[in-house]
Amino acid sequence: MPEEPTNKEEYNDEPRDKVIEISGDSIKELEPEGEKTPTEIVSKPTAEEMLLEKTSQPEEKIVETPKKEALPQSVVFEPEKEEIQDDLKEKEENSLMKTIRTYKSDVVEEMKKQKSSITSMVLAEKDRQQKQGKFVPKIKPNKKIFILFGGTFLVLAIGFAGYLFIKPNTGNENQEITVQQISTLILPNYKREIYVDRVKRDSIITALQKEKAETSIPLGYVIQFFLTTEDKTKSFVIEDEPDYKLLVTTESFFDGIESKIPNSLTRNLGQEFIFGYHSSLGNNPFLILKVKSYNSVFAGMLDWEKTIYRDLSPVFVKDDSKMSLDNNPFQDIVVSNKDVRAILNEMGKIELAYSFPNPETLIITNNETTLQELYRRVTNARLERKD
Repeated sequence: MPEEPTNKEEYNDEPRDKVIEISGDSIKELEPEGEKTPTEIVSKPTAEEMLLEKTSQPEEKIVETPKKEALPQSVVFEPEKEEIQDDLKEKEENSLMKTIRTYKSDVVEEMKKQKSSITSMVLAEKDRQQKQGKFVPKIKPNKKIFILFGGTFLVLAIGFAGYLFIKPNTGNENQEITVQQISTLILPNYKREIYVDRVKRDSIITALQKEKAETSIPLGYVIQFFLTTEDKTKSFVIEDEPDYKLLVTTESFFDGIESKIPNSLTRNLGQEFIFGYHSSLGNNPFLILKVKSYNSVFAGMLDWEKTIYRDLSPVFVKDDSKMSLDNNPFQDIVVSNKDVRAILNEMGKIELAYSFPNPETLIITNNETTLQELYRRVTNARLERKD
């Protein structure tokens, strides 16, 4: 058995021809750089041992990471433009979603915080929206204000209607206004209007009897009346009179007093007439009518003689008369060289008479003195009209 060497000289210290370098899983041989005398020799693990050590380590668990893995700080990647736009769009959507608050979420959140009822939450939400300008509540009108305005409008409407009813009808500027002339068949001392609200027997007779009782004129004077009534059409006025009125016509007068005058007679009489009083031992009534056709009017008067005394009795019959209203025949007499048809009493005095001073005029009265005075005045008026 060979003996082991006892000192260093006995070892074979020849330099090794090759040097092996292990890096990771690779083994590389290096050329020796020369002899080195290490102060201490440290044994290096062999490649096999290093491989074994590596394989013997426990396996690390693989953990799934999010799709977007964090890159090492040392590596910087520049994102593409499409990725930047997608990111900005996503951020805007996220920001918009955060600012949008639904009505339902607000109610739920308020109920959690304050534990209030749904009704109070609805009112709170409406108040919030009103402050933000999103909600405009329906304001219920105050009942008192509504009543006040309604009452004011009603009063104004009634007042305006009353004004239109009372004021003269001047709205239509194109409306024709007819001016009616008062008859000038005689020249009276006075003229006076008698207004009747209704052209009826009672209204006319009452108005004429009132004027007879209240009229006081000097002896021998004559007062002329013209009867008027309301003009509902607002189309007629009377000369020198401010209001809209109608002159009562001959036909309306006889119809109003319900006389039985023949129609043939009224058709041949003019529409203007005069009723008046002559002062001679009291106020004596008279009628003056315009004649269109003398022959027709004369024939019509003969026919009317049957009822004329009764028809005119409320105004023409004398207060002290004892004559019957019926079966009183007319007689032919002459007064101031004029033919007269008259009813005479027992003393031969005129109770009722009619005469034609000219072919255009008819006079009816109840005494001779008045008849003579009217002859004179009719003649003077006719002469004046011719001048």
